Amino acid sequence: MPLIPSFVRNVIYPIYRGFKRDRILAILEELEGNQYLSSGEIEDLQWRRLQELLRQVSVHVPYYRELFKRRGINVRQISDMDDFRKIPYLTRNVIKDNSRSLITGDPLRNGYPSSTGGSTGAPLYFYCDRAAIPFRRANRLRQLRIAGIDIGTRELKFWGVDMDLSLKERIIRRVRSYFNNTRLISTFDMSDSRMKKYAAMERSFKPELIIGYPSALVQFAGYCRRKSINLHKPEAVVTGGETLYPKQRELIEEVFNAPIYNSYGSREFADVAFECQEHRGLHIASDLHLVELINKEGRPARPGEAGEIVVTDLMNMYMPFIRYRTGDVAVAAGRKCECGRGLPLLERVEGRSFDNIRTPDGKSVGGFFWTSLSRSVPGIRRFQIEQKALNSIDFRIVPEQGWKDENTGILRKKISDCCGANMHVNFLIVTEIPLTPAGKSKFIISDTTDRLVIKSKVHKASITGTEPEMSDCLRIDGEIMKLANIDQYEKILIVDATNGARLETFAVSDRPGSGRMVASGAVANHIREGDEIGIMAFTWSSETGGNFSNILVDEDNHFVRYLTEIEGMKL
Repeated sequence: MPLIPSFVRNVIYPIYRGFKRDRILAILEELEGNQYLSSGEIEDLQWRRLQELLRQVSVHVPYYRELFKRRGINVRQISDMDDFRKIPYLTRNVIKDNSRSLITGDPLRNGYPSSTGGSTGAPLYFYCDRAAIPFRRANRLRQLRIAGIDIGTRELKFWGVDMDLSLKERIIRRVRSYFNNTRLISTFDMSDSRMKKYAAMERSFKPELIIGYPSALVQFAGYCRRKSINLHKPEAVVTGGETLYPKQRELIEEVFNAPIYNSYGSREFADVAFECQEHRGLHIASDLHLVELINKEGRPARPGEAGEIVVTDLMNMYMPFIRYRTGDVAVAAGRKCECGRGLPLLERVEGRSFDNIRTPDGKSVGGFFWTSLSRSVPGIRRFQIEQKALNSIDFRIVPEQGWKDENTGILRKKISDCCGANMHVNFLIVTEIPLTPAGKSKFIISDTTDRLVIKSKVHKASITGTEPEMSDCLRIDGEIMKLANIDQYEKILIVDATNGARLETFAVSDRPGSGRMVASGAVANHIREGDEIGIMAFTWSSETGGNFSNILVDEDNHFVRYLTEIEGMKL
C-alpha cells in the first residue's frame, strides 16, 4: 500500500534528510526564492558563482590550469561574457582524452563516478561533485513544486531502469522507492503483455505524478487508447530525457487527462530547464547553470534562432564542465515569462544536433517534420528514421490497425517535397524497434559522417566581360572547369577580391582555352569586368581531402599550376 503523502512529506523525509545532513530542504527554500528574483539579480548570483568556479579550477584542476596558461587567460580579468567566451569549448572527446587531468586536486573535494546512458552509441564516463548532489535534488523538487507536486506525492516513473542488479541492490531500490512513494516501470520492456500490467499498476497505485521519457509515455498512452483502458487521472505529467514533440504532447495529455511539464537535462548536469504553468517555454535554472546558445557560425544565437546548447555547471567543482557542448539544439526565447519568474527562457528544445536528416543539397530536416509526417497517414504505431548516406534513409514502421501499403506512396511524396527528389526512401515494415542502451526510443538516427567540404578552388581569375541580359550564371573557360573539377551547372561560390562581394550562382562551360570568365544575369549586378575573383565548389564527403583541385590562373585566365593548401595532399 502507498504511504500517506503528508506523512512522507512531514515526517519521513525531514527525518531522513536530517540523518543525511545534506541541507536539501534549506537549499530548496533558497532556490524557490531565487526563481522570483529579477533577471539582473539572478545574473549577479550566476556571475558570482561563475567567478568562484573559475578561481577554483585555475588553481586545482590541471587541465584548466595548463589551458589558461597556454591561452594567456587570467580568470581574475574575466568581467563579461565576451571575456568568458575566450575559454575553449569542452567536448566529449576532450573529456575522454583528459579524464584524469580534469579532476580537481583539492583534497577537500569528493566526487563519484557517473556516465551517460549511451544514447549516442558511446557512453561518456565522468565524475560528479558530491557537494552538488543536494543542489541537484533541490532543483528537481523546485521543478515538481512548479508543477503542483510536493514531497511524498505518489509518483509513477517510466524510465530506463536497470534490471541487472544484485539482490541487495534490488532490495535497497525497492525500500527507497517505497518510502519516497515512488513506483518504477522499466522502459526496456514495453510489450503489450507488460503494458497491461503497467495499466493495472497505475489504476491501483493512483499516482498524482507521472514521470517518463516521451517515447515510453506515448507507447503506453497509445496502448491504453487502443485497448480503451481508462487510467487514473494524475495532477501532472513530467517528461524528460528526450525531445518532446507536439504530437506526443497531444496524445499523452489526452490519455492521462493531465497537463505536461516538459524538462530538459542530462546525466552530466541533471535538470537544466523546465516548464512552468504557462507552458510557453522552459525556464533555465541559471542559479545553478550558465547556458549559452551558439549558432552554426559560432556566435550567440539571437531570439528565435536555433543554437547548440553549451552548459557550464556552476556547482561541479570536482570535475568541472565549463562551456560543455551538449550536441543539443534549442531556440532562444528573448522574452520574459508571464509567470513572473526571473529565470530566463528557452522557447523550445529541438533535439540533438545530429537528430536531423541531412539532404544532398545541404538542408537539415529536424524532428518536427518527421513526427508530423508519421501522423499524416493512419496506421503508424511507431516509427524510426535512419540515415546512413546523404541520399538515402530507412523508414521503419511498426504498423497498427488502419495501415495500408499504399500509404508509403503518400509518405514518399511528402518526403520528396521536403527533402528533394534525390532522397531515396526504403520503407521497412517491422514488428518492433530496438531501444537505446538507456531504454529510450530514438526516432531519428543519422549515422552518416559526411560533411560539406571544399572540392574545387580557382585563384586570381579575372572577369573578362558581363552579360546582364542572360540567365544568372558565371561562364567559365571549359578547360579551367575541367582542371578545377567543376561540373556544368554546378553551384559555385564567387568571392570578389576587388569589391568584397560574395555570391552563389551556377557554372556554365565556355569555349575551352578561351580564357573567358563572364558574369551573366544578376551576377553582373555585383561583379564587374576586370574584377579579380576566387571560385569555389563544395561536396558532401566523409573525407577532408583527396579530390581537392586547387589551381592558380594568370591574368589571362590560363592555367599556371596546382596549389597545395593542405599539408601532404597530392594534387
